[in-house]
Amino acid sequence: MIGIDQDSEALSIATERLASYISTGNLKLIKARFSDLASIVDHLNLTGKIQGICADIGVSSMHLDQDARGFSFVGDGPLDMRMDQSGTRTAADILAESDESTLTTIFREFGEEPKARQIARKIVEVRDESPILTTLQLADLVKAAARYPTASRKHPATRVFQALRIAVNDELAELDTLLECALTVLKPCGRLAIISFHSLEDRRVKQKFISFTGRSNRDSVPRDLPITAAALKELINAKADIIKPFPIVATSSEVAANPRSRSAKLRVIAKL
Repeated sequence: MIGIDQDSEALSIATERLASYISTGNLKLIKARFSDLASIVDHLNLTGKIQGICADIGVSSMHLDQDARGFSFVGDGPLDMRMDQSGTRTAADILAESDESTLTTIFREFGEEPKARQIARKIVEVRDESPILTTLQLADLVKAAARYPTASRKHPATRVFQALRIAVNDELAELDTLLECALTVLKPCGRLAIISFHSLEDRRVKQKFISFTGRSNRDSVPRDLPITAAALKELINAKADIIKPFPIVATSSEVAANPRSRSAKLRVIAKL
């Protein structure tokens, strides 16, 4: 098994917990991003030989629970949000350096925030007087700028924090690169399983998986064409089969034990 993570702290914890597997040679841990997967597998001379890939997308509980990492506004901490601490650009840097238009785009596209422009404008106004450096400072600012008329279970800053985190770590581009290279890495009948936690990620996974099935090419094939199912898949350039038509979600008992699993969606395909 090959385990990759861009967070040195996560790798350190895994190295300690899984020491027995590492010592026997059954597990190799590598500090890397999703976008490095193809080159890692190629370096190990395993391209086209991998039986399965399981990717857990996005932020981890460890990130959310540590105020110093700046991913959450439950406690106060620096606006960092870097999964890889060797990276140079933090969330505070993005808030300080981006113009109103860029911030609006980040909040709208990565957070699907309806009041992206109002929040971006407020940030620009405030930072001219003093820098925005902490999580609670930003959360309070967003709450004041959004002014939602009715109370919600979610804090008004939730989408903005998500958007900044995605921007800092280039998460969607990393996911896209993983989806592009995954089938090349897998052996025939190998499976790709991806767990996502919000609609931006799940939508990308769903659409890419559908494209792998060649479904969009079926309309060009006459319905009465006498052809076998296997030949049809070859004709429409199908590369994979979707294991289940709908995402697998956590059971009620799992959500009760781990509330953060309530938004998780697991999708699986098998390479033809």
